[in-house]
Amino acid sequence: MSKKGGFLLGAVIGGTAAAVAALLLAPKSGKELREDLATHADDLLDMASDYTDYAKDKSTELSSIAKEKATILSQQAGDLAGNIKEKTASSFDDAHDISDSMLHRLKQQSADLTDRFKKTATDLKEETDELSDLAEETSEDIVINVKETAEEAKGTVEEAVEETKPVLDESKEVAKEAVEDSKEQV
Repeated sequence: MSKKGGFLLGAVIGGTAAAVAALLLAPKSGKELREDLATHADDLLDMASDYTDYAKDKSTELSSIAKEKATILSQQAGDLAGNIKEKTASSFDDAHDISDSMLHRLKQQSADLTDRFKKTATDLKEETDELSDLAEETSEDIVINVKETAEEAKGTVEEAVEETKPVLDESKEVAKEAVEDSKEQV
């Protein structure tokens, strides 16, 4: 943005210098020359003021877009963190319940080990598989949530880029018009 602002300032200064040089070299009386200089100076000041106002408006518009998108991205990140925290807490509670159940069962089964050895091994395998399935499901849910949030964030960033393109293109056109206006003033 500073390169474009520098260009605009250079165009205005260059136009002013060219207008002053043209007026000084023109064969006119002192009074006519002063009137012409005053008129051109007023015109250039008006033009510079108009372009300054325009630049302020566009920077405010760009700032507003950036703030809006930052808020959306922040909300998406907060939602993702909440989802991960909720999944982790729920999985921890479920895992704790399953492990307590496994321990209780193991104590119960060890009293009558000879009769129930095969049944206990099967029960423990099922509970271990259940615990493994729970951990796998939780991991998959977290990965899905992260991917979805990343896609949403990508979409938000792409929207921000698309929303700023027209503003930047319009600003380029106005800068071109400023150069042309300053050339016409000369």
